[in-house]
Amino acid sequence: MPEIFPVTRANDTYEKSQRYFSFQIKGWANFDLTDRTLVEIAEAIEQGGGFLTLIEVLKVEDDLAFVGDEEVKECFENMLAAKRLVQNVHGLPKKLIEELRSALKTEYEAIPKKSAMPVASLSLKDESESPAKRWP
Repeated sequence: MPEIFPVTRANDTYEKSQRYFSFQIKGWANFDLTDRTLVEIAEAIEQGGGFLTLIEVLKVEDDLAFVGDEEVKECFENMLAAKRLVQNVHGLPKKLIEELRSALKTEYEAIPKKSAMPVASLSLKDESESPAKRWP
């Protein structure tokens, strides 16, 4: 009978030690925030163009399974999967590595399809969308 070896994932401990924070930030700025990404806003504030008046943690979850927003949960799951993939890329078949390279190249050219996205790419342009949906 063939011997079965248990598979351990290198970052199982990392994933289980993660905590997830829902938060909100309030502040004032002396510049128009419209059409700026959050990175640009943070840089402008850092250079004296505004200040934060409140940083409030609304909820803390010790397990990703308990994050209530499905889009946010999926984004975190995708990032964790990508980190596992990067750590274990050496064990993948060459054809799959080439497919991944192609997909990553194509992704840079594509428009994001989800409302939950990395903070750096968010803009305050769409006033109709609630602030909660602009940031996961």
